[in-house]
Amino acid sequence: MRRNTREAWYSNSIRGGLLATSALALMIGAGAQAQDTDTDETTKKPNELEEIVVKGVRLSIKESLDIKRNATNIVDAIVAEDIGKFPDENLAEALQRVTGVTITRNRGEGQNISVRGLGGDYNVTTLNGRRLATENGTRDFNFDVIASELVSGIEIFKSPQANLPEGGIGAVVNIRTRRPLDLGELVVTGSAKGIYESRTKDIHPHGSFLVSNVFADGKFGALFSATYSKKTLREDTYIGEGFYDPEAGNGWITVPFDADGNGQINNDLNGDGEIGEGENADIGTGSEYFEAMIPGYVRYANAQDTRERIGFNAAFQWRPTDNLDVNFDGIYSEYNTDGHNYQLSFVNYDESWTPGIPTVTEIQRNDEGRINYLEFGNSPIVEVLNTSEPRKATTYQAGMNVAWTNEVLTLNFDASHSRSENKNTGDNRYIVARGVVDSFVIDHTAGNLLPSVTLNPALDENQPYGAHYSYNSGTNIVDKISELKFDGAWELGGDFLKTIHFGAGYSVQSKDRLTHASKNASAFSNGGQYLTRDGYEFDDGLTETFGNLTLFRLPANIFVAPAFDNFLAGEPGTHPAPWPNFDYDKLYEFYQSVNADAAEELIRASLRPDLSYEVEEKLLNAYTRATIENEFAGKPYTLDLGVRLVETKVTSSGVRRDASKVVLDENGQPVNNDYQDFTPVETKGSYFDILPSLNFRMNLTDNVIWRVAAAKVMTRPELENLSPYENISITNKTITRSNPDLDPFRANQLDTTLEWYFSDYGALTAALFWKDIKSFVDTKTTSETIGQNTWKVVQPGTSQYGADIKGFEVSYQQGFDAFLPEALHGFGTQINYTYTTSSFDDPDYEGLPFTGMSKNSYNIVGFYEQDRLQVRVAYNWRGKYVQYPDAWGGPEWVASYGQIDASASYNVSENITLFAEANNLTNARYQKYIKRSEQISYLSRFGTKISIGARVSF
Repeated sequence: MRRNTREAWYSNSIRGGLLATSALALMIGAGAQAQDTDTDETTKKPNELEEIVVKGVRLSIKESLDIKRNATNIVDAIVAEDIGKFPDENLAEALQRVTGVTITRNRGEGQNISVRGLGGDYNVTTLNGRRLATENGTRDFNFDVIASELVSGIEIFKSPQANLPEGGIGAVVNIRTRRPLDLGELVVTGSAKGIYESRTKDIHPHGSFLVSNVFADGKFGALFSATYSKKTLREDTYIGEGFYDPEAGNGWITVPFDADGNGQINNDLNGDGEIGEGENADIGTGSEYFEAMIPGYVRYANAQDTRERIGFNAAFQWRPTDNLDVNFDGIYSEYNTDGHNYQLSFVNYDESWTPGIPTVTEIQRNDEGRINYLEFGNSPIVEVLNTSEPRKATTYQAGMNVAWTNEVLTLNFDASHSRSENKNTGDNRYIVARGVVDSFVIDHTAGNLLPSVTLNPALDENQPYGAHYSYNSGTNIVDKISELKFDGAWELGGDFLKTIHFGAGYSVQSKDRLTHASKNASAFSNGGQYLTRDGYEFDDGLTETFGNLTLFRLPANIFVAPAFDNFLAGEPGTHPAPWPNFDYDKLYEFYQSVNADAAEELIRASLRPDLSYEVEEKLLNAYTRATIENEFAGKPYTLDLGVRLVETKVTSSGVRRDASKVVLDENGQPVNNDYQDFTPVETKGSYFDILPSLNFRMNLTDNVIWRVAAAKVMTRPELENLSPYENISITNKTITRSNPDLDPFRANQLDTTLEWYFSDYGALTAALFWKDIKSFVDTKTTSETIGQNTWKVVQPGTSQYGADIKGFEVSYQQGFDAFLPEALHGFGTQINYTYTTSSFDDPDYEGLPFTGMSKNSYNIVGFYEQDRLQVRVAYNWRGKYVQYPDAWGGPEWVASYGQIDASASYNVSENITLFAEANNLTNARYQKYIKRSEQISYLSRFGTKISIGARVSF
């Protein structure tokens, strides 16, 4: 079956490839005899003495095309238009315009990338060729930590070479910074702007500068740059969880309603007059549990972040002779997010762990019989939540590089160290208080994306509220990478074998996690029920009845007026009026007044040794590659053949409970507690990979290049799966653990491209790609006898199933001067489209695409650059993709999303430029849904961000 699937794809791919390449060939043939259609402003006419220097968009396009055209392997690149002037403020948002690259957003701001549908752990990020540490808890890199002004360009290697670091089935992304000797004599540049956010209506500063100079007759150079920014972001969000799914048989996500008015909810689901075991799992004729299109858990959220970033970059370069080059460079970034998230929730599904479910007083159903209108009465409870996840991220890298070369030999030595940390010792908050209203209505009859919600009365800070849930948590993450690399190239100068490349390297990476969490976030819920259970005393007079619940009455001074207005502006329907929030410090003081010991021991976050660990990977690699240059049928070609050998050793350190100490009585209950003590544990694993690669490039004409690339690639397992984590459940006699001895994901990949460079600024390219991922990590269940007991052991293991990823890319960019009258010169465009599809071998995921993979994505950029004026408008769009295959009610999809950004600048003089930038001009809607597009699980509005500033250079 798998072979037939591949054969079908090969057939379809070849057919599609022939169509694409035939169309490209026709265009190439039509223009092969013509001159370049763009005017090359850097080419001097005969006898012209003046040199015209091209800057701006056209120069950045030319340099990025030069990188792509001259590379041996398949590469895309973006280049800064000028010093300190990257196309976007955020590196992720700049990368989204590259063919095959899509991004995920955090409060509307780009953060992580996917390449050809593969994101997160499937890509490797380097800075100047060195692996870069990340404060992310996974292997994914957060591109928002580095300010774009510190960067000169980014390269996306889509096909590997033996000298590139392994680990990226998706791609290797290399961020480049500047070197002082490349800039020459004294360069000073700086910029300042104000950033306005349309929803918070705040204005904050952003500034940067760079100074670089050379000394000692041009043999020594020094560069320093710095940047600072502060901004606020607001996101208004609707969240719906728990949709009824008859195909999955989750009938418990239903609405109980006394339709016949007899004072009881009829549970006779099959209508046979008797209540049978498990009848609450399916809806039958006689049931008063009704299927609803309204989710079981409805929430609204207003999130406001203040984000502050400071960054530095320094580089020193010494070139005492023409054949010796010594470089030292370092980068530092500090990115802090201080955010608050104010939420309002309604729990309307019936379960034992949700006491206080409001009474349903009226329902309406649509033509399919699904409830689309709910009215709740009898003093229903609503929940007010304060949540926050502050981010205090610091990242730095320092490295030294020594390169020596002569006519036949090049030797390169590189040493670097990188460290990144997210400081968090329990600073995250998830705090819930409960209030009472007379009634509320959730109405989904109007046909809008979101239901309308009306509270009677609306919540304010003066109403009574009771304590419910206070969860404090946080994970402090420290990532460290140290690398030593040696590379060499031997120029043979032969007619066939041109160059032998060789090298070796050693690196150590450690990811250290310290997790903190509350021991019992519900300790002060239900009027002290759990405090009494655990032996804590308190004053009964502090409790009060709220609807059907007894809760601790919270003091009025804890609550404050709403911190926002115009909630979900632009979204049709009726949404709750802004609701109050509360002061956590005062709330905690109240807990202390009830019982100080309980507050300290149960609510305040404490270290969780069982969720804390360190994973260390030691990598030893060596490679060789040969570059062959020759001709075939009169067409010059380059063939790069290489192999990379890498040994990976994994050490995982942490603590575990000892299941061998568990002693059970005849009722299956433990007779001892010493098994709960933590025991230090260290586990080891290793694997070895041989990774061959082939990159072939043939010049069909002076301007047309055909490439073929093939390689074996790998991605290492998720770090969480490599931890020593182990949990013992006495009730289920189950041990759930991680597996530090996991093998990596391995894959074979094949790429081919056809590229027509019809001018210095114009190109039309097409690519076909295929990745055959051999296996994934899935859950394995076994039986194991440990001590006196036999346990069910659940842990990750290597799956027998794999997946195929395939697709094609098309990219076109050109200036239109040759087609327009001189008065309209300066217009141009960049357009790219990517189609990606995937199929799993695992029948459980049949029909679902790869997680995070959009089948379709495209970017359209239009620009105008003439004399002193430059304008650019960009539209970036990606299609829907699966985010969580096993979400509550079915697979969760992120809906297609498109965003318009624009920028304009005017050169007042040779040294001064005024500019304006706008992000998300149309306040685009971001949304997710469960299984069906009408079942909205998440919808948010980010607002528009506008910047105005000036740039000065000398």
